[in-house]
Amino acid sequence: MRDDSERFWDERYRKQEAVPERGPAAFLVEHRSLLPPRGRALDVAMGTGRNTLYLASLGYEVTGIDVSGVAVARCREEAVRLGLRVEAIQADLESYEPASDAYDIVIDFYYLQRGLAPHLTAALRPGGVLVFESFTTEQRRFGWGPQQEEFLLRPGELRSLFPGLEVLEYREGLMESERGTKAVAGLVARKAASHGAVS
Repeated sequence: MRDDSERFWDERYRKQEAVPERGPAAFLVEHRSLLPPRGRALDVAMGTGRNTLYLASLGYEVTGIDVSGVAVARCREEAVRLGLRVEAIQADLESYEPASDAYDIVIDFYYLQRGLAPHLTAALRPGGVLVFESFTTEQRRFGWGPQQEEFLLRPGELRSLFPGLEVLEYREGLMESERGTKAVAGLVARKAASHGAVS
């Protein structure tokens, strides 16, 4: 599975048109004030690292993960060019499990693997914040992006994937992007601070 996925994404990232949108995701930037002021961050399926690099530029200690070695190499090169320190890891998220209670921020943009959701919650430290945005089933109307059911959020589904977190911000609907109109759901949610939890 990893070999097929890795080849697909390597080939995509070798093509010039696959360079991600310039700058970090708007949803992340808009909700920067809801993030913990410092700490460790995890960027899941980071691509070439636009959000990884953004968080690093804000002073966070960032780990980015992607299945594509080409994308990981691009992220590392850009980090060097910008003078930023990031940890960029090539790994298949279908088998990789992030460490528990390890991150103050976990972000996931446009990578929907429903079985990973509990692991993302577990990866957050008490008081940590998750930022998640992905396509909804409405995206099929626009003829680009994922079309398969497994890669599209159903109406209202995103909230239910992270039931243990406190919702700070939620939106679902249509928005404009560089590629045109897209249908997305976005969530910012916080893990409760521990109160005498048994380790």
